[in-house]
Amino acid sequence: VKLEDGTIVDADALVIACGPWTDAARTWFGSDVGRSIPRMSGIKYHSILIPSPRVLNQAVFFQGHGDPEVYPRPDGDAYITGFPDLPAYVTELPGQEEVRDDAVAKLIDATQKTSSELGSIAPHTKQSCYLPTTNDGLPVIGKLPGVGGVFVASGHGCWGILNGPATGEAMAEMLVDGGTARGVDLRMLGVDSPYRR
Repeated sequence: VKLEDGTIVDADALVIACGPWTDAARTWFGSDVGRSIPRMSGIKYHSILIPSPRVLNQAVFFQGHGDPEVYPRPDGDAYITGFPDLPAYVTELPGQEEVRDDAVAKLIDATQKTSSELGSIAPHTKQSCYLPTTNDGLPVIGKLPGVGGVFVASGHGCWGILNGPATGEAMAEMLVDGGTARGVDLRMLGVDSPYRR
């Protein structure tokens, strides 16, 4: 594997698991092989962290006012998100995602309209992130045809936090054993799946 600075790293295998930045891998192989990776875009979400006066124990999902979602954290913070952008190919670098004041203002306004307990508390953190998604909505999990030892695992959208551990286990089994130990058929999620649109 050749890194951006020219350093060569010897490897038996490469797993491309770059979230919404997986789309950049389409140019790494200098042929049609890389372009066979399904296009990967990101859905940008902004979020705020508000210190709750008490530790909340249930997530709350609102319908209306931008459909905000409130997730309790064990440290007492309430993680609030909503108002997703439309899917787009990500050009911002990891860790340098722009946090837009207008999106944060919408979250604060929605919190004020939906929670008498949290609505009067200013957020201590304002941030944004991308959920990686493919055009067909299916994550990409499997071997990259035409290149020995290259695998892709990305595009889970909002289900990444739930499916990430199972994907990691499946990828580890594919790397070590060439398949999944439990006989899980991942062909429908592969780069060359006939289910892809």
